[in-house]
Amino acid sequence: MGDRHTELVVSPDKSRFGRVAWAVVPAAILPGISLTLMLARGRGTSEGLGPAAVPAAVVLVALPFLWYVTYAVLHTVNSYVAFVDDAVLVRNWVRRLTVIEGPGFLVRTSIDSSGTADEVLIVGDDRVAVMLNPRQWREAELDRVWRRAALSPQPGGMPTPRELRRRYPTIRIPLHIRHPGIVYTFWTVLVILYIGTVINVFARI
Repeated sequence: MGDRHTELVVSPDKSRFGRVAWAVVPAAILPGISLTLMLARGRGTSEGLGPAAVPAAVVLVALPFLWYVTYAVLHTVNSYVAFVDDAVLVRNWVRRLTVIEGPGFLVRTSIDSSGTADEVLIVGDDRVAVMLNPRQWREAELDRVWRRAALSPQPGGMPTPRELRRRYPTIRIPLHIRHPGIVYTFWTVLVILYIGTVINVFARI
């Protein structure tokens, strides 16, 4: 934050990503062990991969979760919300910094995206606005920043992504909220490709 005088800094809630990991890891252990044994022993006349089955199984099992782990690490390391020199600073997981100088506002709203309501926080001033996912932060800590910055609460309602963009032209709305159909289709294709890869590996054993 350079030479600015830092008064209050809030980091993301690391425990949320930990809870997701603890929910996913147990579900992947048994399939991972079975996959490792099958790759190591082979099938029929195949000799299998032997010791090389361990890294192969790790790649096949861990690959679907790699994107989430990468995002969790980058979000935890790079993101913060801070009150510095009478301004609110919001930095996201790709280190994009938004500076909100008074008088600022705070909006808690649910976005109507294809029938799915995603609750978000919007913080901004008359120049810029930024969106936060409240589930990724400890709201009690964020509230300390909002109070220190004396942000003015505003009504939210349940706007569509297009309506929200009209209200706050500079806001960045995540793709899964703006175009959920495209995102779901993309992940469906990835899952199909992944399943096809696993089946192809088994067919070669």
